[in-house]
Amino acid sequence: MRKGLFFYLLFMAMILGARAQMKTVELDEVMISSLPFEKFISGSKVEKADSLQLAEMGQKTLATYMQQNTTVYIKERGNRMLATVSFRGTGSSHTGVYWHGINLNSLTLGNTDFNSVPMFLFDEIAVEYGGASSLHGSDAIGGSIHLSSVPQWTDGVKVRLRQDFGSFGNYFTGVRLNTGNGKWESKTGFTLQKLQNNFKYDITDRLGDRYEIEQKNAAVGNYAFMQELNRKVAKNGYFSLKGWFSKNEHQIQPLMVTTPDEEQEGDRILDRNLRVIAVYEHFFAKGQLNSSLAYVWDYQLFNESDVIETKRSEATVDYEWEVRDNFTLKAGGNAKYIVPNVWSYEEDLSEWRGDVFFSMRAEPLDNWLVNLNGRQTFVQNIQAPFAPSFSTSYTIAAGQAMLTFRLQAERSYRIPTFNDRYWGELGRPDLLPERGYSIEAGHHLQWRQSGHSLDFDIAAYYMKVDDWIAWKPTGNLWRPYNLKKVGAGGIEANGKYKWQISHGFIQLRGMYAWNVTELLKGIAENDPAVGYQLPYTPRHRFGLGASVLWKKWHFSIDNTYTGTRTGIDVINEQLDDYLLTDLSVSHSFRLGQQAFSLQGQVLNVFDIEYQNVKRYAMPGTNYLLSINILIN
Repeated sequence: MRKGLFFYLLFMAMILGARAQMKTVELDEVMISSLPFEKFISGSKVEKADSLQLAEMGQKTLATYMQQNTTVYIKERGNRMLATVSFRGTGSSHTGVYWHGINLNSLTLGNTDFNSVPMFLFDEIAVEYGGASSLHGSDAIGGSIHLSSVPQWTDGVKVRLRQDFGSFGNYFTGVRLNTGNGKWESKTGFTLQKLQNNFKYDITDRLGDRYEIEQKNAAVGNYAFMQELNRKVAKNGYFSLKGWFSKNEHQIQPLMVTTPDEEQEGDRILDRNLRVIAVYEHFFAKGQLNSSLAYVWDYQLFNESDVIETKRSEATVDYEWEVRDNFTLKAGGNAKYIVPNVWSYEEDLSEWRGDVFFSMRAEPLDNWLVNLNGRQTFVQNIQAPFAPSFSTSYTIAAGQAMLTFRLQAERSYRIPTFNDRYWGELGRPDLLPERGYSIEAGHHLQWRQSGHSLDFDIAAYYMKVDDWIAWKPTGNLWRPYNLKKVGAGGIEANGKYKWQISHGFIQLRGMYAWNVTELLKGIAENDPAVGYQLPYTPRHRFGLGASVLWKKWHFSIDNTYTGTRTGIDVINEQLDDYLLTDLSVSHSFRLGQQAFSLQGQVLNVFDIEYQNVKRYAMPGTNYLLSINILIN
């Protein structure tokens, strides 16, 4: 695999190094939405949700969105339970999840529960593949996910209502209200999710008899409220105040029973989260000033006894200077003050962190972009590594097609969590940060002609992570150590074809990922897992889907395949692969000035029996009915 990747990268470098005479062709106008950092990642692979996907998010969480629309693997410990991510084979704490630049990952646990993030509240989602610590800081080793709402400068009142009813006591309510006069704007969002989760599953006991069991003690209740105020300041300024409060309470889904009369006792977790950020941006003739102040409160209560809490204050400022038309510089810094309150930590614990960073964008020749980024993080009692990145892209335009080649090399890192360093007498304050090194090459094809369009992207990558932290038994106790080394390489491809027809369109889409992630160095000198694929890391994932929009009707079918995975015992434990099929049909209509949409979905159409994580049941065929109302 490494030899193949080497020759692929060499081929890409030869193309990028060769200069050919080209004729620039102007393509049809398209609407795009740019991320604040996007101009500095010319060599990265980034996927964004389109307007149709965003409109149909409904009760989807970040977990279901990632499962259905990306090649990233979501490890879900039961239906709508704790869902974490494996991005290009890395661990759940190696992906940064950002809301307007705020890292949502827990400072104590190191990850984000993707099922606690309701997609109904957001205007944009972007998935950035590969290391990006030079731009975003700690955690962005395997990839990063960016969630945001954008000013729409509403003039008047705009209301969106959504109500869902589904199988297993599934109930969802969503409300979004925008008001404004074109100069100021208020955006309010609210979601309420209830799920009894009492689906049935089959078991086979030791005598070979088969029984149908109804799951108990796995209920979910989530609530979220988001408020945003936007105000234009003079002609060149913009101020925004955003707040997001969520309360997520659920019973921890019990393991699958082995006998019909076995009790299903569930523990209970309550999470409360508050994120507030104030943003001011000012535009100059040749530059842009960006500043923000943020406060984050994360609280978790386990079984009404154990409290895990952190409070974080954060300030960021940067300035982007357009030195020339083909040369831009950006520099800035931030500071964080963190106060944890965890039952197993010492009292009066706190920590300062800071970052300084820079970015450069240059266009040495027409159609050739070069980016250079760097970041240095400062943490009390920890020597964080310097994180540089280099990326470049070259675009060839011919006829109605555009072909872009890209190349990127990156050094990334992850600061050990508070639990790793301060958990009672077992924590290790002397732990080193995890360090990642990655190289990636790919190309993207865009083609538009006479009502037809094609987008196709393919990327090859190799990554190594040193000083991977693992908890190892020492006598009767477990402690964290910088023990593991992991290597990951693979290929990712995704494409979308769209054909405009009378009164609508037909769309075909597909995605595929081949990922080989092996343990290079284990927790012991003779660790038998060395050379094996990491647990819960499928080598193959793919998806195939189709949509038809005709007049006021929209039909879609989606198939997602997850390959075989090993369990914790990577040598003797294997979970079967599975293919899930979902169907959806919706109809839109108007009554006066109001727009309505009715949608019906059938999920897991073929009633596939599968497990995402060993011994956690997942539902068979289930149904969802939704109604959307848009009032202008």
